[in-house]
Amino acid sequence: MISEYRISRTVTPAATMALVTLDQAKLALGIDPADTSQDAALQAQIDQVSAAIHRYCDHVLVQQGYRDQYRYVCNWMVVGEPLKLRQFPIAMDEDGDPIVSVVQDGNAADPLYIEADTDRGWLYSIDSAGAYGWTGLLITVDYMAGYDPVPDDVQAAALEWLTARWFAAGRDPALRSETIPDLRSVVFAGDMGAGTSGGAIPPGARDLLAPYRMPWL
Repeated sequence: MISEYRISRTVTPAATMALVTLDQAKLALGIDPADTSQDAALQAQIDQVSAAIHRYCDHVLVQQGYRDQYRYVCNWMVVGEPLKLRQFPIAMDEDGDPIVSVVQDGNAADPLYIEADTDRGWLYSIDSAGAYGWTGLLITVDYMAGYDPVPDDVQAAALEWLTARWFAAGRDPALRSETIPDLRSVVFAGDMGAGTSGGAIPPGARDLLAPYRMPWL
């Protein structure tokens, strides 16, 4: 059996890949919205955390337009198997229909004979008897996928990770504890295994992102 042949590319990039705004980050960090002195550093942290979350989930969470191309599917797909799009969930239009178009061997597929599992990004080719299958030598799928707006739990994960990184910036990563006699004693929980350092994903953020990871991760 020939292995799956799929090329996926972004055709309509999002205006930003950031999962939270500067104002949301300032609120979470207790920074006065009018204070712009740290905006550049904070935006850089937002972009870095957002990129890390996209990689951790193994797909892009913000909404963009994509084109996936499949070749010789009759050689590696079984009857009734769906086309599995690289990105998900498939976006819906104002009427609740998936924003997707399929061209199979130069012919546009009738939307009436396509069933979409929008949450997983799966497309089924059907006929009057039910699931049938894809057989084209070249299938091109244009679609919109991702979240608009970004879900609250994803934003919460981004802010939690951002906060950990922000307050860890500048401290010695090798430092486990610090004691100043008669003043304070500090133990960094992340270094003792209970939480996180500035670089690793916090456990709470990891739990929030679990539903958004690719199924095989």
